[in-house]
Amino acid sequence: MIALAGAFGALAAAANVELRPGKYTVTVTYEVQDQRQNQSRTSTRCVTQQDLGHPEKIFNDRTGAAPKQEDTCSVKNFKSEGGKISYDAECANRTVHVEGNVSGTGFSVVRTVTPKASAGVSLKFTVRGTRTGDCLMMDGH
Repeated sequence: MIALAGAFGALAAAANVELRPGKYTVTVTYEVQDQRQNQSRTSTRCVTQQDLGHPEKIFNDRTGAAPKQEDTCSVKNFKSEGGKISYDAECANRTVHVEGNVSGTGFSVVRTVTPKASAGVSLKFTVRGTRTGDCLMMDGH
């Protein structure tokens, strides 16, 4: 029973992104091999209560109206306390390290993405989000 309680405690800790659900304006700025690019993309996304248990759904570098099909990434080493957040994600074709700041209504994180292919180029994305209001669910999802 103690081991089982410990496992549930670990799951509960992993689902503790300190954000308020709602609509966020998200800006992604790119950096390729330590060269900051002069372009960024801005979009809006809805962060739901369920998303708070899946940090890769919140702090990803995707922008645009149609979400891309997500590959499965397992989140490890998740830490969120005192306004700081960090974790690693192990994905099929890449590894990701995320680190930054989070408050109840905003976040700023740096994603370092390393492809698993030997000739891959490491990328950095700065992802900033600000809560702008409540989500309006038009399609019922």
